Amino acid sequence: MKRGAALPMMLLVISMTSALAVGGAFVARQMAANARALERGGALEPLAEAALVGAVVRWDSLGRAAQTVGSTVALPSAVDELARADVWVTRLTPVVYWVVAEARGILRPRLSRRLGVVVRVVDGSPRVVSERGWSELP
Repeated sequence: MKRGAALPMMLLVISMTSALAVGGAFVARQMAANARALERGGALEPLAEAALVGAVVRWDSLGRAAQTVGSTVALPSAVDELARADVWVTRLTPVVYWVVAEARGILRPRLSRRLGVVVRVVDGSPRVVSERGWSELP
């Protein structure tokens, strides 16, 4: 072994160990942030689902009948302490409507969850078209 090689070798070992420690801390922080975001995103889906179900349950037959084909109407928003839910109803044909609900987080990062359902009006009352009631929208 050459004389004076121990110091550069130890500096290399110390720098590699420091890089691993910093990298591990960064990965741990990222994983914790992702877990918090996933938890908050999961809490938004029930809010969007409740807004969607509420829009169908409180169906305004006269208001929807007066709505022109191709137009979209925004229903009143529901505001929670951590999120806000908006609902839109689009009339596709004289008897078919598309109802979309979006729940958005108020805190950063601003997460959102959007659900939609196609509704057919039979004798003035709404009926969900698909067996699987709603679908998640991008």
